[in-house]
Formats: sequence, C-alpha cells, structure tokens
Amino acid sequence: PPVASPPAAPPPPVVQPAPTPVPPPVAPPTPPVAPPPPAPTPPPVAQPQPAPIPAPPPPPQPAPPAGLSPSSLRQTDGARLAIQQIDAVGQALGAPPAAIRAVIQLESAGAGFGSDGRPLILFEPTVFSKLTGGRFDASHPALSQPDVKRANIGRTQAERWAKLEEAHALDGPAALKATSWGLFQTAGTLHQAAGFPTVEAFVADVAQSETRQLMAFQRVLQSKQLADELQRKDWEGFARIYDGEDNAVRYGALLESAYAAIIAKPDPFLAALVAGDRTRLGMPQFEASAQRLGCEVAAVRAVVKVESGSSGFGADGRPIILFEPHIFSRLTQHRFDQTDPDVSYLSWGDKPYPRTQADRWAQLAKAYVLDQEAAVASASWGLFQIMGMNFRKCGFNSAKEFVVDMAKSEERQLLAFEGFVRNSDLVDELQRLDWEGFARVYNGPGQVEKYGRLLREAYTSFKPPTS
Repeated sequence: PPVASPPAAPPPPVVQPAPTPVPPPVAPPTPPVAPPPPAPTPPPVAQPQPAPIPAPPPPPQPAPPAGLSPSSLRQTDGARLAIQQIDAVGQALGAPPAAIRAVIQLESAGAGFGSDGRPLILFEPTVFSKLTGGRFDASHPALSQPDVKRANIGRTQAERWAKLEEAHALDGPAALKATSWGLFQTAGTLHQAAGFPTVEAFVADVAQSETRQLMAFQRVLQSKQLADELQRKDWEGFARIYDGEDNAVRYGALLESAYAAIIAKPDPFLAALVAGDRTRLGMPQFEASAQRLGCEVAAVRAVVKVESGSSGFGADGRPIILFEPHIFSRLTQHRFDQTDPDVSYLSWGDKPYPRTQADRWAQLAKAYVLDQEAAVASASWGLFQIMGMNFRKCGFNSAKEFVVDMAKSEERQLLAFEGFVRNSDLVDELQRLDWEGFARVYNGPGQVEKYGRLLREAYTSFKPPTS
C-alpha cells in the first residue's frame, strides 16, 4: 500500500482529488491476504539473475508470480538425473563425484519427486517456529514447535505436504523456508545461496526437474565453498553448514557411511573395461603395422616386449595397466595429496608401484572415485602402455573414450600406438632405430639411457642371428 504523504502534500492519485489541501489521507486498508484484487495485472517481470559465480550453470528461471501456491507445484520434466550429470558437477567443482552421490543417497535415496509429480519435501516445525518468532507455537503446535523432540515431521509425503500447505496459509515465505526440497533436500533457507532472490523463486525452480535441483545444489556448494569440505572428506564440516550445527556430528557420520558404501561398489565404467576380442596379435598384424610406419617389424615388437611383455590383457580380460600417482597428482593440481596419498603424490619413485594387476586396478578405482578423467588419464594401457593423457595423439576426444577403445582388442591398441608415434613425430626415430631418441619422447626424459638400452636389446632379440 502507498505510504502516507506528508501533511502538506496532496493525496495520492487513487483518492478523489480535492481543490485545496486537506489533512493527510489515511493509508488505504491492507487488502486481505487471500486472493489478489480481480483487476488485471501485467505479466510477471523476470527477476534479476544471481551474481556471477565460477563456472555457473544455466541461470535460474524467472521468479514466479506473487502468491505461489504449494498445491500447484508439479514437475515439468520427468527425466531422471543421469549419473553422468552428477559426476560432471563433481568434476567441475573439484569434489569427488561419489561424495555428491552420497549426499543424494542420504537425503532422498535417489528420488527428487514423488509418484504424484510433487517434489520430495520435509517440512520442519522447529524451523518454522524459529522463522516466525514462535507466534504460532500455542495455536498450531503441530506446525510450529520449538522443541525438536516434540516436533512431528510426518511419516509420509502426503502428511508432510499437508503440514506445508497448512503452514503456508499462516506465513507463506516462512513455510517454504522451513521446508527442504528435492534430491538434495536443499533447505528453503538456502535460497539465496542457490542463486535466487526469493524463496518462492527457488521453490518454483526446483519443482521443475531433478536437473534444476542439481543446479541449485551446485550453486549452494559454490557460494558456501562447500566443495572443499567434500574434497577433503570433512563430512562434519559439510554437515555443519548444509544441515545445521545441531545435527552435524550425526549427519557427518551418516554421510561418511554413504560415501564408503558407494566407493565400495565396482564402478560401471571400469567394470565394463573387459576385452571384447581376446585374439592375440600375430605376425601378419605386426608386419602390416611396420609397413604403415615404414619401419622394421622387430622395432614394433621391441616396444611391446619392453612395455607389456607380450599381452595387452590380463587373465581376467582387463587391459594391462600401470597407474601413476605422480601424474594423477599433477593432473588434479595436487588436491588429493594430503587426503589420498596412496593414489596422489608429488614425485615418481616416492612409493613403489603395486606389483599385481589386481592391486593396480584397485589403485585406479580409488583414484577414479576422486576424479574420473584424471584417473584414467594417469594410467598406461595395453600392449604399448600408452598413457591415457595422450588420448589426443592417439586420435580420441577424451581419456575415457581412449580407454574404452583400448579395452576392445589388441588390434585397437596397435592402431592407437601407430597414431601416437605419428602425432609425436617418432616415426623417424623408429625407422632409424634411434632408441634413445624414441625413449626420450615415448617414456619421458627420466630414464632415457636405461629405456633405450632395453629397447635395443629387445629389438636385437627379434633379429635373426647373422652368419
């Protein structure tokens, strides 16, 4: 309602104009809270977008019209959130994707909406009491309760929605803020951290889809700087900010358990890396490769002998690998050196490599939980032990795409080797049998003489003795 004018000012234009000054007009009575006046209103104006944040997801939807009704909230996109979307957010924030999945598991068990299309919610009477200054504690104790032990949150979604709608009739904004929403059960009190100017705008947005719920959660992590807690596995520190001080210890312990259960399960991507074709390379394939590269057959076979012995796959069908923790540390900007020193450390040689393929795959799996692309990029693969980080030189768009191909067959590993040699300008070294020059690029500058000697000896072993 318009503010009353000073005594000397004329009345506002809505009052019948008077020819002479009159006493200050009395402000018009406050309209009832129920429906707005029937007069036509202009379409809602889009609210300003939130302040820019690092690597922002798409901006929130415009704020809804005033008078948002909880009963009208229904999802507009029924697509379930893909694990790739969740993992992409973890990668973008530098947090373990499994930690984000653990939050989902703890908060909603994996569903952002009920079967009726309404968002999964939890209305908290203690929060409503606090937000409303306790003014409904006496009249509506089932909705506004300062004692957490006496607060009834409802056992079913139907009961919780009934509480929310009843509380919304008492104080709409407070009721929406006292409710947590969707996959991540993000509290309405965090609407500004999620990038929304009002709680109504936040609720209208996360009610649309699980993807919108993920985006809101991502903005909360960014604005509250909570990705660091997830990266360090500081579960209680995360809980203190995201869920509140009162329950931080218990929430942190539950989140830690959820995370441990997730990482204990074999990852579907890694589990699928089993040879589709276990046919071993024979002389015809080596001869064809040598012809394409313009080098001797013995030169190609020498690289295989030094790098993997003779096979690109283990007995279980998985590619032969060697995970390099110092490469993983470098590719992840040393984020995990303190929290996960068994898979991330500064220098080659700091610790001995695991001796068995089973242990090396376990090492890769642990790193994969922390950063998927960096993990597979930090391992060498197959017959020729090409590092995943060299995927582009082998003709692939990502390290994950590269390793999927390496798991198909030894012939695919051979073709990747040819691509790497060409794109690294090593064809000439292979043709001239310049083993030290080849070693310097192929294996790095650290052990040029030793690696060159091994290649020369392997090459010689494939040459027929001269009479």
